[in-house]
Amino acid sequence: MLSDSIIILKKELRRIFTDRRMVAMLVLLPLLMLPAMYSVMAKMGASRDSDITSFRSTICIYEGVGNEDVMGPFVEAISTVNTRLEIVQFNGIDAAKQAITEKEKELLLVMPDNIRENLAGCSTFDISVYFNSTADYSQHAYSMLNEVLTALNGDIVRERILERDLSEEILTVFTINEVPMQYDLAKEGSVIGKIISILLPFFIIIYLFVNSMKVGLDTVAGEKERGTLAVILVNQVSRLSIVMGKMMSVMIAAIVGAASSVIGLIIGSKYFMGMFGASGEAIASYSMSSIHILQFAIVIIPLAVLVASMVLIVSTFARNTKEGQGMIMPVYFVVMIMGMATMQTGDVAPKWMLSTPIINSLLVLKNIFMQSESWNSIITASLTSVVFAALLIYLTLRMFSSEKILFRI
Repeated sequence: MLSDSIIILKKELRRIFTDRRMVAMLVLLPLLMLPAMYSVMAKMGASRDSDITSFRSTICIYEGVGNEDVMGPFVEAISTVNTRLEIVQFNGIDAAKQAITEKEKELLLVMPDNIRENLAGCSTFDISVYFNSTADYSQHAYSMLNEVLTALNGDIVRERILERDLSEEILTVFTINEVPMQYDLAKEGSVIGKIISILLPFFIIIYLFVNSMKVGLDTVAGEKERGTLAVILVNQVSRLSIVMGKMMSVMIAAIVGAASSVIGLIIGSKYFMGMFGASGEAIASYSMSSIHILQFAIVIIPLAVLVASMVLIVSTFARNTKEGQGMIMPVYFVVMIMGMATMQTGDVAPKWMLSTPIINSLLVLKNIFMQSESWNSIITASLTSVVFAALLIYLTLRMFSSEKILFRI
């Protein structure tokens, strides 16, 4: 039986890896596309940030009534921002608001009347700042203005303290981590690992599934279309050998494609991790030990078998590849949802996730990348994948044993 399965496996692998278009889709496309994609995203993000920070915003100011001789510090503080100041009268406030809504101007400050009395009496007054949260320039100007007005607020309070012959330290009860020391006690590599763990498990399951779809739907449903499956079935080859040979070929193709995608992601990692604020030095220092690589293999191989068996059972039931594509898409969406769910989990995942196939493997992969996974979780996830894959393989074998189901007569 094993020799027959190997013969089927060789036949399928020969068909897959001698097809130039298939090899390009499995290996070359993700290897080249992913670094290029993240490079473009990073450059576009950097260009956008540079454009926003260098843009000269227009800030409208309504100075209020009776504030002529106290607005100096406020105007001076606002002028430190890269901005163009525009004084508006009371009857121009609505027009300024409309201009901000239309993204023609960025901000409007409305000062309350007679703030001299508030400043002299040390009482609080409120400055109204109107902005447009859907406009990048307006949002950035609002953030910068908040900073300069907060700093001005601190300067005014400091002057009041000094005028009363009090120490500035009266404003500060205590500080946190002011003494230069290493306060972050996270394991070495786990900080970058946390960034990797957010994205990589999701991409791995998606590429495993997509590559299995590329190959698996043609492995059985395609042979039904071409009429070659019936020829294989009439030979003296057990149905189990056929199923196992085809399943292993789908799994190998999926792993090769996923490995190529992961390599592409690693090449492009300096770009997409930079978007998360990780430094190049920190990225370069990250590495996985041989134990973690072994743990990764123990989880990923059963997961690939499970994904391949999911695609194979759909391909076996479908009359042709077109029907198989329609049937597999709901399964693909469910897998995507599972992957996205693991991206949103914190350090402690809900218990139901730990016993759910695919999800528990992705959670374990996250912890492996953070270099903090236990062997118990690894073995549990691997066994879960193996058990569910065995069930799907058994059901596929039952389909192969019945021409009525296999060919949907």
